[in-house]
Parts: sequence; C-alpha cells; structure tokens
Amino acid sequence: MKSTPHGGTAGLRLDWNECAAGPSPAAIARVVANAGDLHLYPRGLLGEVTEAVARENGVAPDSVLLTNGIDEAVDLALTLVDTAWFVAPGFDAYPDRAQVLGRTARPIPLDEHGEPALSPAELAGRGAVFLAQPHNPTGRLFRSAWVSEAIGGAELAFLDTTYADFADPGAMEEILDPDSLAAHPRLLVFRSFSKSHGLAGVRLGALIGTPELIARLRGRQRFHSVNSVALHALAGSLDDQDHRRELRDQVLADRPRYVAALGAHPVFAEARDTHANFVVARCRNGLTSAEVTRRLAEQDVWVRDCGPLGLPGWLRISVSTTADLERLVDALHTVDALTATAPAPHLATRLLEEVS
Repeated sequence: MKSTPHGGTAGLRLDWNECAAGPSPAAIARVVANAGDLHLYPRGLLGEVTEAVARENGVAPDSVLLTNGIDEAVDLALTLVDTAWFVAPGFDAYPDRAQVLGRTARPIPLDEHGEPALSPAELAGRGAVFLAQPHNPTGRLFRSAWVSEAIGGAELAFLDTTYADFADPGAMEEILDPDSLAAHPRLLVFRSFSKSHGLAGVRLGALIGTPELIARLRGRQRFHSVNSVALHALAGSLDDQDHRRELRDQVLADRPRYVAALGAHPVFAEARDTHANFVVARCRNGLTSAEVTRRLAEQDVWVRDCGPLGLPGWLRISVSTTADLERLVDALHTVDALTATAPAPHLATRLLEEVS
C-alpha cells in the first residue's frame, strides 16, 4: 500500500495540486535506464538539461539556472536583497523563506476585487517583489499593466509561473516572451516542472533571467543541488510533448466540472474557476474551512484549507479525474449530513452526471 505524508494508506490527495496523470512514461524510462549511474555526479547531464530547458523557453543556456524546486530559487533570489514583498493572501513560502534568511518581509494586500492594493510606485527600488502569475491560492491573473509596471520598477522581480501552463491561451505570452525578458535586467522568471510535467516528486525548477543576473545566482548555489534522477526525469519529459498536452487538456476539460459540481453542493456557498490546475470554493455560512477540511480528512480525502494562506472560509481543491470528483462529492455528502441543520438536496450529484 502507498503511504501518505499524513500517515495511513493512500487517500484522495487534492491538497497539493499534483498531476493526476502522473509523469511521462518517457521520464520514467529514462530514469530507470540510467539508474546504474547514480554513483556519478551529474557533470555533463546538468549542461544537457540546461540547454534543453533553454531551447524550450527560447533563451540561451547562460540565461537558465536549474534549481532544487522553488524553495532554492526563492532562497537564491533573497541573497540579493534585504526586503521581500509578497502578495497576501498568497503562497506562504515567500515570507517564510524571507523570515528564515533574516530578510524583512512586507505584504502586498489584495483589494476587494482580488487585485494588488499597492501601486507599483510604492514597491519601486525597495527590495524583491515576489509575484505568482497565476496567483496561488486564488488562481487568478493580476492585471498585466500592474504586473509589468511592478516588474519594471522593482529592485528585483521574481515572477513565479508555476501554473502558467493552465492559464487561458495567450495570457502569459507577453510577459514570457524572450524579448520581454531581455528588457528587464532585474527580472527572474521561475519555471516549475512539478505541475505541468507531473514531476513534483523530483523537486526541480528553473530560473530564467539575463546572463549577468543568472551568473550572480549560480555563484551562490550549492554544489550540484539538482540531482541526477531529477535531471534524467526532466530530460525524458521534455522529449514527450504529447504527454504534456494531454495533461493540460485533462485539467482544462475537468476544471469546469469541478466548479459546477462544487458550486451546486450544499456544503459550499460558491465555487470559482481559475487559471490553474485547482479550483476554489467558499464554505456556506456556519461552516468553517477548517471544519470541512478536517471532516474530509477523516474520510481520507485531502483538500487545502486556505485560512492559513489568508483566505478564511475557502478551500483550494486540485483538479483531478472525474472519478476523483465523484469520490470528493460523496465525501462532501457525508460532511453535509454531519453539519446540516436541515436536509438539503444533493444537486451536485445530478449536475456531475450531466457534465460527465
């Protein structure tokens, strides 16, 4: 039996936005084929995969730095500044890592429309600005004009594009264009392979910036922080474009089904679509997100309570398969039965049948 990070047998994991389709068969095959070389350091392999990532993003290899996931990427960026600005509510790793490294962490609050409430002028030249685009945990895209102005004025800009492959077509093209990158010498773009490649377990990402900026960070990186298994897995995955398209298409097809089924369920007051591989839902009045999360976990169904991320009352739920959605809805029926003050019709089940 599989074990989960929370102990026990494997349940339905919809809390960490992992890829339901799994990794590419080509990634698995390459890792297995090279398992006999694990006694060697990844000397030439690191250069090979760096070049492949550079080709994928239309930049030169000296503009790419492979990292041990986003945490190492954030840590490296923080070595260049004294202050870190982060969106709140938002991804907690930015302020957490800033605190660990002794940097001053300052929030960028969101307004009632879910947009950054500070003007880019208030951030200009005052430290690193960390932005997830699409945003986590709301899954929305901030106004492109605000993002561009914030990037242009920041002492250092860190653009986290972990969920960009699931955004609407064209939404990220302008900001990820190689010419745009060259125009911003203080911009670092983080590219994740956890979600869009189904490689969360190998902890691998890439920072993209000007050769000068990347060279500064490369000199501060630990010795071979990216291991051979991760590099072989990504090399195989980069060669399998079909798998990545299938993965993305599955999320785009199933995401509306999740929104419809959750929005119709009596446990929730509303559910919202996103530009990511998750959806968000607000619990009905009288139910806290912590309670719903706990009661689902009792049934071995795991979702993310957004309260600790600054969105009390909301849940973030990974988009998985239709079968997993059915299991989630069944578990929510149990939550409803345990918490409802009066019987309520389970519209979500009927709606799920209609969209399947």
